[in-house]
Amino acid sequence: MITSVYNTLGADENIPIESKMISNAVERAQKRVEGRNFSIRKNVLQYDDVMNVQREIIYKQRKEVLDGKNIKDNIISMIENVADAVVDLHSSEEGVNKEALVQEVKSIFAIDISDKVNTLSKQDLKEDIKASAMAIYEEKENEVGADELRELERVVMLKVVDQKWMDHIDSMDELKNGIGLRAYGQKNPVDQYRIEGFDMFDEMVANIKVDVVKLMLHLQKREEIKRQQTIQITKAAQEALNSINFESSNAPEKHNEEAPKVNTTVVNTTPKVGRNDPCPCGSGKKYKNCCGRNE
Repeated sequence: MITSVYNTLGADENIPIESKMISNAVERAQKRVEGRNFSIRKNVLQYDDVMNVQREIIYKQRKEVLDGKNIKDNIISMIENVADAVVDLHSSEEGVNKEALVQEVKSIFAIDISDKVNTLSKQDLKEDIKASAMAIYEEKENEVGADELRELERVVMLKVVDQKWMDHIDSMDELKNGIGLRAYGQKNPVDQYRIEGFDMFDEMVANIKVDVVKLMLHLQKREEIKRQQTIQITKAAQEALNSINFESSNAPEKHNEEAPKVNTTVVNTTPKVGRNDPCPCGSGKKYKNCCGRNE
């Protein structure tokens, strides 16, 4: 508004504005802008505080794994937690979703409970799944070896945690970009970010447990690679190559029957004709206007 007035009056831009009313208006505008910027910085810090709490939890777990801590008890606890969560997920007041539960248990634990789901109660199903999963886990340990399995536990844990954590960071960034819209619903964006962020974190932890249990119970020991068949094939191929070389070494007598073809260079001994010389064809014209026209 002030700019339009000064443009209308044609005032010089170098003339200082000494109106108290204008100075107060500028000061009030500066306070509003600084207050808004402070609120933005404050919210950003509060968002970062939420991520820092989650980051400390994840990094503490990773540090324990990297330091070589025995995490067998953690794996056993994950098996029990996942078993309880799976049964609770497919259970309700009306009963158990038997088909979905059977498929989920088979996918995660490599266990078939189709013959038990109709006879056992909800709690008995949990205990049966835990016992069967632990039996499989002990069998894996005896098959692979205790030390090797402990190392595999750490590798699997690190791989799953790192992947899930990176996905979680991307999801939290997307949440932060749109969390300001919660203000239209008369909700504090920071509080909503904290609540929804920790819900997402809990979901990530649950997915970590499921993936770790699934990978550990589906481990298969790779059979020792037998190289005997490869050696035989290689030997047979070498014999074939030797026979080809042997035939080639006996072939010269046949090739000697025909005289070898030798490429010879053609040399033109005819003296070069100048462009203005008479054409050698006898036409009486200059060479450039007769046979040399296309050169």
